[in-house]
This record gives sequence, structure tokens and C-alpha cells, in this order.
Amino acid sequence: MSSAVHAAPTWRYIVLLALLLGAQPIATDLYLPALPALKAELGNPSLSLTALLLAFGVAQLAWGPISDHYGRRPVALCGATLYALACFAAAFAADMSLLVGCRVLQGVGLAGLIVVARASSRDLFSPQEGTRILSKGLSGLGLIALVSPLIGAALASVTPWRGSLAAMGVFGGIVLAWLYWSFPESLPADRRSARFTLPGATTAILRNPRFRAWTYIVATSYATLFCFLLSSAFVYGNAFKLGILGSGLVLAGNCVFYIVGTMWCRRMLSYLRPYQATARASWFHLAAGVATLAPALVYEPWLPAMLAGQFLFSIGHGVVQPCAQAGAVADAPQYAGRASALSGFAMMVVAFIIGQTISPFLGSGAWPLVVAMAVGAPLVALLANTVLKRAHET
Repeated sequence: MSSAVHAAPTWRYIVLLALLLGAQPIATDLYLPALPALKAELGNPSLSLTALLLAFGVAQLAWGPISDHYGRRPVALCGATLYALACFAAAFAADMSLLVGCRVLQGVGLAGLIVVARASSRDLFSPQEGTRILSKGLSGLGLIALVSPLIGAALASVTPWRGSLAAMGVFGGIVLAWLYWSFPESLPADRRSARFTLPGATTAILRNPRFRAWTYIVATSYATLFCFLLSSAFVYGNAFKLGILGSGLVLAGNCVFYIVGTMWCRRMLSYLRPYQATARASWFHLAAGVATLAPALVYEPWLPAMLAGQFLFSIGHGVVQPCAQAGAVADAPQYAGRASALSGFAMMVVAFIIGQTISPFLGSGAWPLVVAMAVGAPLVALLANTVLKRAHET
């Protein structure tokens, strides 16, 4: 196991992680309040979200090896540039096909940013410390995700949906500037891949039981969260009649509890290993599934129970995400970019499939989200207490 390059994080790197990781909720959450308006103008908006995530997942498979070979900084700068330009182009899209095309390019740029965020944490820190650092960066992501739907709701009331996409481009420009001035190369020259293609590297990663366990868990947890993101405006804004601002406040509340989860994660890591902290937090996932489903089975989907389930889930996800993202690259310091890419690809493919499954039912009430929570949240708890524990204890 390679030693860490630095003993302690700097505030610039924590801010960098927050910006890189925060580019994902900016790309998704910011325009969620505008989805009904987008649907009215250009048609079903679900593909504009799921296509971004699919492109995001697939592009990681290229960015990972590129970053292992050429370094993290060039990939991050290219990713931020593409992200910003694609967002500004999307703001002027005249039809859904052009919008989807721009969102695909945005997803490709986003992939480079996320690969660099995860891989650089392994470049610079040990696995245990890297998990703590990622949890700090993800707390920053939570803050960005907290304000995104509120800004999106304000923009949606003024510039139905184009303003939200232009705002994403502005954020991309901020990320690019911060990268340029504050991010030196994190991958030492002696740990760069001598060749772009490393025979057996992917196989070695996929055969690692810890990598597989962490990927199963983070893919399941994120896919469940994605169902909430995709359906929130329709469930809370329309079915429960909370409107654009109300659905934005629900998204913001989710982020508050997610930040609580990341803070709890750091506290637990002072006396537990990451897999133990994940297993403990997974009971919040189980409670979330039960809280959401039970009233719906007895009578019908109930707003207080839906909110309680979402917030419980967010606490658990705030622990699972940093632990799983750091855990997926922990055993592969020599090709952390590839490990990050493979795990991220799996996350996005699962989210894309689940998103496409529920998208035909959007607007039909709260049941699509109820079912997603009832299945996905308990599955995270099952995986954390079986597959993940076996991978670390045998």
C-alpha cells in the first residue's frame, strides 16, 4: 500500500473537492424545480437528466486511465472547460434533442471532475484519512446541493429553465478558475502509468471483493437517491401540491440531513473503520424504507412519512457516499483513476436504468418514489451487513 504524499489537507484542497464534487448536484439539482416548465415547452425532460448521468458514467471509463497516465490536473482542466461550455450551449437549445446533446457533453466534462476528485484523494492520503477528507468535501457538496434547488426555484420563477442552465455554466467557470490557480498535479510522476493501456488492471480491480462490495452499496444508495431527484418536483410539487418553492425546500432539507450524515461519518471514523461506520449508518436506510412504505400500504402515501423517510435516507447516504468512494480506490493506489472510473460507471448505469424504469410513471402520484425507497433503501442495509462485512472480515 502506497504511503500518502501529504500528512494533512489544506483548505484549498478541501474547497477544490467541494467544487469538483459539487458540480454533480449543480448539474442535477439546480434545474429540478424547472422540470415541469421544461416538460411543457420541450417535452418529457427525464432524458435530459438520465442522458447526462449515462454520459457521466461512460466517460469515466476514459477519463480514469487518461488521468492515471497523464495526471489529474489536465483531466480536471479539460473537464471543467467542457462542462461550462456545454451548459451555456444548453441554455440556448431550441428543442429536446439539442438539449440532450448538450447535457451529454456536460456529463462527459463532469466525469473528468469527479474522477479527479476521488483519485486525487487517494494520491494524497491514506485510505482512512482519504475517507475523512472526502467526507469534508462531500459536506461542501451538501452545502452546494442545499442552495442549488433554492436558486433553481428562484430562477424557475423568472426564466423557466434556461436561466438554470446558464447558472450551471457560471459555476463551471468558477471551478475552472479555482483549478487553474489552486490545483497542482497530485499524482507523482513515479506512480503514473507508463502506458495508457495496462493489461490486467481492470481485471484486478473487478476481482477485488472490497471494490465490488463498495460499488454495490454506493450504486444502490445513489440509484435510490436519483429516484428522489428525478421525481421530487412531480411528487412534492404536484402530487402533494407544495409547488415549485415547496419542492425546492424539500430538496434543501434533504441536503441538510445529508450534511449531518457526513459530519457523523467523520465522527465515527475516529473509532470505527469505514465498513463498520457504513454498516451502522445503513440502519437509517432501512428505517427510511419502512417509514415511507408503511403508511402507504395502510392507507396512501403520506407527506410527513415521505419526508421522514427522505431525511433518514439522507443521513445514511451522507455516511455511505464518502466511505464507499474512498473504499473503491483504497486497494488500488497505482491505478486509482481506473478504480474510481469503474465504480462511478456502475453507479451511473444503475441510476440510468432505474431512472428510465420510473420515468414513464412520473406525474402519476407518489407511488414511484415510494416503491423506489421501499426497495432500494433496505437493500443498502442488507448489502452493508452481509457482502461488505464479509469482504473486510474474511
